Amino acid sequence: MILRVNTDLAAGIFGLLFASLLWFPREEMGRLSLIFPRAILLITAVVSAVLVIKAFTSPAERQILIEGSPKRILLMILVLFAWWYLIGVLGFVTSTFVVFFGIVWYLASIEQRVSFNRILAWLPVAAIIVGLFYFAFTDILQVSLPEGLFF
Repeated sequence: MILRVNTDLAAGIFGLLFASLLWFPREEMGRLSLIFPRAILLITAVVSAVLVIKAFTSPAERQILIEGSPKRILLMILVLFAWWYLIGVLGFVTSTFVVFFGIVWYLASIEQRVSFNRILAWLPVAAIIVGLFYFAFTDILQVSLPEGLFF
C-alpha cells in the first residue's frame, strides 16, 4: 500500500502526543529521577513542534510504501500498548515474557502451523532473553523495574 503523507506533520503530531502522554509519571518518582526523562520529553516536544511548523511553512509530501498486512501492523501496535499497561499490573518480567512469547508465536504461526515441540524450544530462549534484559536494567544500569503479582 502506498500513502502520500506530509511526514513532517505526521512525525510532529506523533512526537507531541508521545511527549504529552509520558509527561506525567504513573508512579511516584523522586525529583532527581525525573530530570533526565523530562529533559528528553521536552527536547522531543520542541523538535516535534518545529516539525509541525515546518509542515505548514514548507510542506514536503512524500510517498510511503507500507509492506505487510495493515492488520498485523495494527495488532502489533495494540500488543505493545497492552504490554506497556501490563508492566504496571504483572511486573516487567512476567508481562515481558508473556508478550515476547506471544509475539514470537503469532509471527511464526503466520507462515506455518507451530508444533508443540517448537513452542517448548522457545520457552528457554524467551526466558533467557527476558532474564538478560532484566539483568541489564537492574544490575548494570541500576534501574528499578516495576514488580507485579509474581516478580
